[in-house]
Amino acid sequence: MFARLGGWCHDHRRVVAAGWLAGLLLLGGVLGAIGGSRSQSAFNLPNVESKRGMDILDQGFGGRGTGQSGTIVFRVGAGTDPARVRAAMVPFLRRVAKIPDVAEVGSPYAPGGERQLSARPGRDVIGYATVDMAGDQPQESLQRIAKAIRAAEPRIPGLEIDLGGDVFAAFQPPSSELLGLAFAVVILILAFGSVLAMGLPVGVALGGISVGTVMVGFLSRVLKMPDFASTLGIMIGLGVGIDYALFIVTRFREQQGAGHDVGESTRIALDTAGRAVLFAGTTVVISLLGMLIMGISFVTGLAVGAATVVAVTMAASLTLLPALLGFAGSRVEVTRWRGLLAAGLVAVALVGAGLKVQPLLVGVPLAVVVLVASLAFAPLRRTVPRRAPRPVEQTAAYRWSRLIQRRPWPAALAGVVLL
Repeated sequence: MFARLGGWCHDHRRVVAAGWLAGLLLLGGVLGAIGGSRSQSAFNLPNVESKRGMDILDQGFGGRGTGQSGTIVFRVGAGTDPARVRAAMVPFLRRVAKIPDVAEVGSPYAPGGERQLSARPGRDVIGYATVDMAGDQPQESLQRIAKAIRAAEPRIPGLEIDLGGDVFAAFQPPSSELLGLAFAVVILILAFGSVLAMGLPVGVALGGISVGTVMVGFLSRVLKMPDFASTLGIMIGLGVGIDYALFIVTRFREQQGAGHDVGESTRIALDTAGRAVLFAGTTVVISLLGMLIMGISFVTGLAVGAATVVAVTMAASLTLLPALLGFAGSRVEVTRWRGLLAAGLVAVALVGAGLKVQPLLVGVPLAVVVLVASLAFAPLRRTVPRRAPRPVEQTAAYRWSRLIQRRPWPAALAGVVLL
């Protein structure tokens, strides 16, 4: 069955590639037309002891101390009248306390709040007010509260006000998916010695997670999914997608080295490595769906979303990859230096984008280097050298397996001791 599937996808590669592209565009267009995904940034944990404790505190104390908290920090210049600042800050903090979803504001001008002011003769006065939220608020509510506080700030010469705390932080973490993809590009080039052989697993993984992410968007309209469900699915799908395609591409190259043509190499690769891909992918999907027994709604959405991306990526490895192998043909073994430099440019650009570096600062200089290098190296027609494969009998894995077959008991005892 796998050989027939690989042969059909290879022979009808244009239909397969066009089908995946059309499916991505169609599903993405429909999802955008119906309003996009409905993932949630706030979720709760029903029937969990910590959640019940927080609910009791919320009921008994009106939400004070049970949610996030931030601070309003202000500095008063040495030449500014403190009485004027106090007359402006007291009504300002009262307005902040009336903002929806704000439970309490600890004012430094309230009785007992003197410790929140630092005043020395002849120096600036620094003070802060605590802002407690009513329970856990989603990021959208926190941004709305911060915007309302900014709009209500008093404008007095010599008075500076800023927001602090985790709830008002504007830190954007680096994009781990782009960083992982950049390292995958470098590692696969070192492992394969071929840019095209590197691009096949990466391209299949990207195609699979693209379609899978769109399908997660559809599922989010039916199931309760946290907003990081797509991110988790992308990270898992990127890893398993590259891994599964790596199996098939490696076997494809081995068959080409044995003298088979492109079509036959594709059939054999899918008939052997394709079975392992199906078994491994099914195992991962079942393992992820095992989280359904927890009975927590947002965990259910998380498991279904990640399992969907893995299943689609596995399907891409079994169908889209044979089609791409048909397009690549024997060129999988050939890499010119300009192609290697271009792949390096892509990897560095991905790192720059993942670290939130301006793309022009990274991309333009490297693009100039690639252009000059391609003009210089084009007449050479050189390829990246590839190590000649050794016979199986000379590999360490083969010798170790033969040793275990001849003397199984010492190996078994060593494994027990190691465990």
